[in-house]
Amino acid sequence: MFRGNYNFFDYKYNIEGYTGQDYGSFPQYLYLILSIILLTTLLISFRKLNKDNVLKIIRFISIFMVIFYIGKTTWESIYDIRLTGSFNYYLLPFDMCSFIMVAGILASFSKGKIKELSESWLATGGVVGGIGTMLYLNAFKYYPFLSFGAFYSMIWHFLMVFLGLLLIVTKYVNIEYKTVLKGFLFQVLVSLIVIPIDYIFNYDFMMYKDLSSIPIFEDIASNLTNMHLGFINPFIMLSLYFIAFNIIFIIPLLVNRKKN
Repeated sequence: MFRGNYNFFDYKYNIEGYTGQDYGSFPQYLYLILSIILLTTLLISFRKLNKDNVLKIIRFISIFMVIFYIGKTTWESIYDIRLTGSFNYYLLPFDMCSFIMVAGILASFSKGKIKELSESWLATGGVVGGIGTMLYLNAFKYYPFLSFGAFYSMIWHFLMVFLGLLLIVTKYVNIEYKTVLKGFLFQVLVSLIVIPIDYIFNYDFMMYKDLSSIPIFEDIASNLTNMHLGFINPFIMLSLYFIAFNIIFIIPLLVNRKKN
């Protein structure tokens, strides 16, 4: 665990001597172990909650995450503007994990189809996205374990997984294949906003333009772009998202078949 001379709220470029020592090492494994223990304990304790109480938890967590996001973005932006003189546009809430705020608020306060799609996304894409990021918590590449930057990411993705699994274990959302389709439809609708932003402003939110950091597919996307076929990249990324969403349905299905 990195033990340099720094304060909890120090910005990544002000933490001298840190070059990602906590990434892929004991602190990251400790986070995963503690998360599994806490998730198991909370889900067992809350598994019999009625729908009204589950809705209260969804609302509380969703509002907390909005406030948490605004606080973290303000904190990081102050340092960015001081150091570089400009705002870091990648802090805008257009990445996959930030959309839990949208899904959570809609699941909390909307009705009908919008509420249904939002809840389905929380129980599918939200869980898969949260688990994937927890396993490869990139925040540790920039922030040591005992820092606000790392804590923000650890808490954020833990809540993504907890909220989605809570909906599943309390049967607030029934995991049927139509749940996967509804969750993916929410993803597609959100993507209709994100994809134009990526291509117009040359960003890679949700990895639709360059499929950044995805082995093999990143190279495929680069080659397609060089051949002026970059418009295919979002369809490839959507296909990968669709496969990921199916994991939430396939794993319980295989477990049940093995039991039978």
